[in-house]
Amino acid sequence: KAVLGDSHPDTLASLNNLAGLYSHRKYDKAESLYVECLEKRKAVLGDSHPDTLASLNNLAGLYSHRKYDKAESLYVECLEKRK
Repeated sequence: KAVLGDSHPDTLASLNNLAGLYSHRKYDKAESLYVECLEKRKAVLGDSHPDTLASLNNLAGLYSHRKYDKAESLYVECLEKRK
């Protein structure tokens, strides 16, 4: 963040990776980071960029453990945008 900034693609990749680590034991932190990453990637890269869709898919994966309905809608959205 200090070198590249909060919204640089490499910073966002690191944010996404940290969320992935947290997803194993710290659900709330993981959710917060995945949402932050998704919002920033949408703003920087656009709704249909592959990295944005990866973030959408990752958040859906997290939700699949506790929030099935949200997970399903995000997976469907991701699939439709990838077509």
